[in-house]
Amino acid sequence: MSEVRPVKDDEFDEYSRMILDAYPAMFSDVTEERRQGWVDRMRRTNQEEGPVKYYGCYRGGNLVGGVRLHDFQMNVHGARVFTGGIGNVFVGLTRKKEHVSKDMMMWSHRYYLERGASLAVLYPFRPDFYRRMGYGYGRKMNKYRFRPADLPPGNKDHVDWVKQEDASLLLECYNRYAHGTHGMIEKHLPYFERLLKRSKVVMYKRGKEVEGFLAFGFKKLEPDHMLLQDIEVQSLIYLNREALSGLLAFLRAQMDQVERVVLCTQDDDFHFLMDDPRNGEPHIFYTSQETNVQGLGIMYRVLDTRRLLGELKNHSFGGVDLRLRLNVVDTFLPANHGSIVVHITGGKPKVMDGGGFDVELTLSVEWLSSLIMGVVELRKLWTYGLAEVSDASYIDTLDKAFRTNVKPVTIEEF
Repeated sequence: MSEVRPVKDDEFDEYSRMILDAYPAMFSDVTEERRQGWVDRMRRTNQEEGPVKYYGCYRGGNLVGGVRLHDFQMNVHGARVFTGGIGNVFVGLTRKKEHVSKDMMMWSHRYYLERGASLAVLYPFRPDFYRRMGYGYGRKMNKYRFRPADLPPGNKDHVDWVKQEDASLLLECYNRYAHGTHGMIEKHLPYFERLLKRSKVVMYKRGKEVEGFLAFGFKKLEPDHMLLQDIEVQSLIYLNREALSGLLAFLRAQMDQVERVVLCTQDDDFHFLMDDPRNGEPHIFYTSQETNVQGLGIMYRVLDTRRLLGELKNHSFGGVDLRLRLNVVDTFLPANHGSIVVHITGGKPKVMDGGGFDVELTLSVEWLSSLIMGVVELRKLWTYGLAEVSDASYIDTLDKAFRTNVKPVTIEEF
């Protein structure tokens, strides 16, 4: 029988060592001094009244695994939705394949349900593992490696370094972007204070407001070549086209000393910005040349379908009029399993206690999660056999209802 509870101060030493064993490749360069500093920070975090907490999974009084939980506020189609962030899930090496992860995930879902969260998010070590727990795929991340000279010229007159005392300006800029962007999660001041200590950061500032910023670092490509280096972009946030143009002009100006700019983005159209978007790899397939590589990262999970639809009462589901019976298959979280009748009038949803309906939509919670976040289209799920519709004549209406003009952008690190 597993018990999940907050980690005690004197348990963090073992907790940290267990994490290092669970992720040896990720933390291969962690020194003892760095590990001890990590232990101290985790202790302080658990003592504070903040959005992050560390929990351990215990069997017979012994620590067998752990998880770090984050209280997030996510922009979901313009609504501010309480979302549980589940991070750093680990299991002791001697407790693998004993369902420790399953016990921690089930506990985490109940924990957030009881506190009123309707969504959960995580980064998977294996997407298939968490898909079986009800998590749906988010958007793919694109990794570009382009030459600075291939960026468009622009005006960087308003680009300048960010000082440590300007962390609050970055926070304000970032959260303005988050409040206007579906999928984004609000941040807090300590994140930017840490960012300014570990990274180089420039901002685009006109007047008193920061309208965009760029965090980056240099990566040496060859040990014996002092001029061969890339710029690795860690964060690129902009509120308008002028800020984007100015920050890209800053990157372009580094062309004399930088081989390539490495940038990860969920923007599927970013290659339109460059003269030559190819990444320098000689890969050709179906006469197509490689511009970027893609990967699956963030995954979303609906914890409470009824509550989430209530929170989206001001979101327009395609402007349609439809009486829908939504059948959610959720075997991992029985509280979310079952049927809901939703009457959509002029696009605005209202969850009903029973009542008539025009059509039934049946799908597993992982596909519902991707659908309601706007990652995938209903017609695609139906075509792939991942969703069933009782009357195919409603496919166009359902597809319009769940289709979004803007796909989610979620770049939170946790």
